[in-house]
Parts: sequence; C-alpha cells; structure tokens
Amino acid sequence: MKILTLQSLLLSAIASVALNASATEAYLSGIYLQSIGVVQANAVGHQAGNFEIQIAGGFTVPPGMSCDPNYITTLRSVDADKRLFSLLSMAVLAQKPVTLHITDNPAVTAFNGRCSLFGATLGR
Repeated sequence: MKILTLQSLLLSAIASVALNASATEAYLSGIYLQSIGVVQANAVGHQAGNFEIQIAGGFTVPPGMSCDPNYITTLRSVDADKRLFSLLSMAVLAQKPVTLHITDNPAVTAFNGRCSLFGATLGR
C-alpha cells in the first residue's frame, strides 16, 4: 500500500511539472477593460464562480503564450476573496488602465484557449 501511494505521489508530481513546464507568464501594461463579468452557472465550457474580462481592442499575445487576445477568464479559486474582481471593477468604472499578470498554465486555466489572470495593478 505504501509503495502504491508513493508511486501515485511521484506520478502526480511529474505530471504537475510537465504541465507547468509549458506554461508562460507575462505582464500586460496599459490595458483598458471593456467589461468584467461573473459566470453564475456551469454552461458552455464555463464554470460557476469564474470571472471573465474583455480587453478593449484586444491585446497582443506575448511571445510563447497561447491564448485568446480578447478575453481572460479566471478561476474562482484563484480569486476566492474577490480582490481581483473588485480591483478590476474599479478600473472599468473609472476607465483607468491596468497592468495584468497572466498565464497560460493549464493547471489554472478557467476556459480552454484563454489565459488566466493571477495579478493586477490599477494605476492613477
């Protein structure tokens, strides 16, 4: 039993490293948001509780990343305390630019083909 558990743990660790090895992270500066929304029910590939932002005019996908240039969808678990959602809502209402920290890491992907957000800065 212990050997099986250790093998399972080792395989999980290898799989995690393999998934993260292909992931890229980037910062997008001077970004204006067109909209921000919350997914309330599991539907059309979305999971309840996730949130989605639409980038005004889209963005240039950074080299090495693979994601949609118009939308970024974030897992509920990444923003469990709703701080990112609140900050980005302020940016939309104030029409202020933000810097977004995004990733195409499959381990935190909220919607297939889209990058996920895991950090944001709102400037003056």
